[in-house]
Amino acid sequence: MALLLVAKTFSQQPDFLFDRQFPFEWEYAATHSLELRNDWGETVGYLVAASDLLMVGYSTREGRLSREVTHPARVFKLSPEGELLGEMAMNEEGRGSSILKLYRDPNDSKYCLALGRIMDSTLSYAKIFLAKFDLNLNLAWLREIDLPEEYRDLLGGRSLMDSQGDIVFCLWPFDGATMWSHLLYVRLSPEGELEAMAESPFRSWMPEMAQGGMFEFKDGSGDYGQTIVNDNNGSDSDYLLVRMDRDFTVFSSNDLESHIHMTETDGIIINQYYSESFGASMADGTKMIASRGIRYDGWNPGLWDEVIVAMKLDQNDSVVALSYIPHDNDSVRALAFCQGMDESDGEAFFLCNGVYDRHSWQIGEIGGPNRFVVTKTDANANIIWSRCYGAGGHVFQPCSVVATSDEGCLVMGRYWTTDQTDARAFVVKFFSDGSLSVPEAEAFVRPYAYYPNPAQDQLRLNYSPDVQPASIELYDLQGRLVRSQGSGLESLNLQGLAAGQYVMKVTMADGTTFSDKVVKE
Repeated sequence: MALLLVAKTFSQQPDFLFDRQFPFEWEYAATHSLELRNDWGETVGYLVAASDLLMVGYSTREGRLSREVTHPARVFKLSPEGELLGEMAMNEEGRGSSILKLYRDPNDSKYCLALGRIMDSTLSYAKIFLAKFDLNLNLAWLREIDLPEEYRDLLGGRSLMDSQGDIVFCLWPFDGATMWSHLLYVRLSPEGELEAMAESPFRSWMPEMAQGGMFEFKDGSGDYGQTIVNDNNGSDSDYLLVRMDRDFTVFSSNDLESHIHMTETDGIIINQYYSESFGASMADGTKMIASRGIRYDGWNPGLWDEVIVAMKLDQNDSVVALSYIPHDNDSVRALAFCQGMDESDGEAFFLCNGVYDRHSWQIGEIGGPNRFVVTKTDANANIIWSRCYGAGGHVFQPCSVVATSDEGCLVMGRYWTTDQTDARAFVVKFFSDGSLSVPEAEAFVRPYAYYPNPAQDQLRLNYSPDVQPASIELYDLQGRLVRSQGSGLESLNLQGLAAGQYVMKVTMADGTTFSDKVVKE
């Protein structure tokens, strides 16, 4: 009998933009997604979890924000083209819930699992839950996991399904008095049974800074890895890569900053890494880490901004490869938050980060237009492509990114108008090459970043490595050509131009054109 060998092939799935307006608070967002495939590996749809981001962790205690909780998390089922096929509320009205992650049931492929947190309408308790439901969005069961009283106020949440099918996650118990707390680790069976729970020996401040994404080492040990910030008993914090066993006993914690020091790339110095990061392990013992860092201009230390850095670490946690993700924002001094990372067969990694104006963030508002950045890298931290996604008059906040079987990805989150009159949860599907074909989404994406905007004498442009610019033209608002460049396209000279608004037209070598508004100060 002849043996038939079938090569691995991918059909180009339709990309899509799915968004949904909610009659709830504008904090509602798409938080995670799950690709549904049949027994032949074909994609038959997607599940999308949407949650109220500010629901969990807020109570009526003095000094905390008080707000009612009335809306449960929802799961939507989409077709491969992004059409809505159905939806399911995770629990009854009057009890709020937030979904951290969706998983396929490892014991029965006809079911899925949702991991999250749940809270009653009086905000008197917070619990962890695991729910099981079929592919037609019929809830089989929802099991709440009681935790000790000191762990009832929970924020943050990173999770994974390990090679044995257990669900592992990390939470940050809120300490209203000091804002410092020890992380809490929990392991559940696919049936929702508590298998292990332990408190981290390290103490951290705030969930975003305290915990990076968890991963499992691929050396057969079953150990878990995570980056965390340890406050070091009140002294300078350490940025650690921690390794722990299945019962969360920590037996290795390397200070990454002592390995990284200061790295210079193309005249730009990158240092001061944060634990707001994600990681993955390769079979050869190397690791990929995506982290938020600070980039300094070596010739002008007064100019700096926060960027996302992709790093490859060797077996000793020393950096062997590094690249930083360029971004686009109205200010060069911007906050770049690492919102997610996912891997595709250990050969490619998808990163997603949001970029916000520093001034608006410091005064407690994210009101100005911004873009988020989606980047695909290889296993050596080389950028394959990078796409800036956004539109004038809108604020985008991505929540996570998920790799799909066709070597593309899904990005989920929320966006709203700057006047906060229209807020929507969204999911965007990217092709494996970073392209889009949906007209309403295609107008939002750029294969380059440009900054600062407004600019005085020079506008800088960073291009994705998979595109080649051919020319830049600048037009005034009357449509007259005022500047044209066919070389030196990493910057646009604005000297001698009158202050005001202009339209920049960037043409690529393949004939693709993009138009953006820029402001000359």
